[in-house]
Order: sequence, then structure tokens, then C-alpha cells
Amino acid sequence: MNLRALQCFVTLAEELNFSRAAERLHIAQPALSQQIRALEERLGTQLIDRTRRPLRLTEAGQYLSTEAKQILGSLEQATLGALEIGMGRRGWLSVGFTRSAMYSILPPALKAFHREFPQVELKLYEMLTDEQTDALRDMRIHVGIGRQPVTMAGYASRVLLREQLVIVMALDHPLAKRKKVTIAELADTPLILYPKHQNAQYKRSVLSLYRDAGVTPFVAHQAYEIQTAIALVAAGLGVTVVGESVARHGRTDVVFRHLTGPGSSQRSTLAATWRTDDTSPHLLAFLRCLPPPLDDDGTL
Repeated sequence: MNLRALQCFVTLAEELNFSRAAERLHIAQPALSQQIRALEERLGTQLIDRTRRPLRLTEAGQYLSTEAKQILGSLEQATLGALEIGMGRRGWLSVGFTRSAMYSILPPALKAFHREFPQVELKLYEMLTDEQTDALRDMRIHVGIGRQPVTMAGYASRVLLREQLVIVMALDHPLAKRKKVTIAELADTPLILYPKHQNAQYKRSVLSLYRDAGVTPFVAHQAYEIQTAIALVAAGLGVTVVGESVARHGRTDVVFRHLTGPGSSQRSTLAATWRTDDTSPHLLAFLRCLPPPLDDDGTL
């Protein structure tokens, strides 16, 4: 039994008239009659009661009509699904990201992607930059948004954001009224680090910032989240370092001050990384929603 025979039979079952069914199928009436006869012979049972006017389905014909409609409907859904997946309009996209990406490039990219591909399921995983390479290799994520571009065979990266670092201080900090501060001026102020993970790249970068300025910081607290670190600053327990994108979201209980002097030219970077052998249409569509690449010039 082939699909064309089922299509012919279902159309005839709906019209109960060979002439109208043949017209709908865009075939000659004798050809339709031949298809139905061949189908009945293959099944070994009569499907149409031709002695009645209008035509009627036999009991076997009624059963086959119901089942065939479901089969053809499933085929149509499968065909449409395959087409939409091929066009990137269905399926899933898995994104690994560092928390700071949620303050800058990620929300608008997700919004643009979802607007164009609302049927694609988005799976979002917050993870450290160093964890993203393993997740990409294990195919747990399609793309990672992390602190540094990856320069490894089999991976491609695009620098998306390069921003200045700012110091977060309590409102009553002695330097709070200054527009810019140096790391050296903060030598006696405890530092609050985040994220509280041994292999966190951003934490290492902040310590490097202090080291390059010739300052050994006193790390008073470590926090897992940016907002927790800022809350500790507001409580007067120290200062912390964030990117400008975090500062733009603002808080009224702290101040954000730009750096000057040694280290002030350093920037915090966000980059997208993906496997070069991943040809998923969802990935390619998401990459188009991200900012264009930036030139690489020494950053954090």
C-alpha cells in the first residue's frame, strides 16, 4: 500500500463521488477508479459499495478512512516539522552564559531570537567560562557566552563586548565623591570578590588588576552573585569591581566610579564560542542575533 493510494481513497471517502474526487486529485476518473480497485484487491476486501447512490463506504472502508486520515495527518505534521526544523523554526537551542552576560548582550539577543523563532525551546545554563568548553565538547550547549574567546581547534569565537571596569563603593566611602579613583587609593579598603568559585576567570582578572597596580588586596568576602557582592558593598564591608553594563542597571545604595591610573585601560570582555562542526540552524540564527564581532586588542 502506498501513500498515493491512501490519498485517493480518503478523498473519495470524503466526496463519495468519483467525479468530484478525481477533480480534487487532479487525475482522470478512470485512473481514480483503477487506484481504488487496486487498493481493494491488495487488501482483499471491498471498501466502496458501488451499488448505492450516493456511494457508501463499507464497514472496512469506514475503518480504513478513519485510520488513513490519521496516517496522512501524521505525515503532514512530520513533513511540516522537518521543514520548520530545517529552517530553524522548531527544535531547541542551548546557551551557556556567565552571569554578567545577563546585564548586557544576552537579553536583547534572546528577545530577537525568540521573536523570530518562537517555537524553538531555549535552554539556558548559567556556568563559568571555564565550564563552557567542556559543555560545548559534550554537546550540552550549542553556544557559550563567556569571559574570553577560545583559541582551540574545533571551536570558533566572536568577541561581543569590551567594557570598562568600575569600582563599586558605599555611599559613605571616603572616595565616593570622586569621579575617578585609582587602585592604589583603594589599597586599605577590603575587596569583595565574585564569583566564589576557584576557577572563576573574572575573579582572577580582578586580582590581576590589583596586582598590576602594585597592590595586594585584602579579600574580606567572596560572593557567588554580583548583586550579593554589591549588597555587601552597600553594607560598608568593602568595594567590588564590575563592568559598566552592571553599573548601568544602577542602585541607589552604592556609587559606581571609573578607574584611572595603572590598570584603568584594561577592559572586561564577553565572547561567544561554538563548535565549528555544529551546523544547527538554530545556532546559526542565534549567532545572527548577537552583536557583530569586535577587534581583539588586549583585554581582561
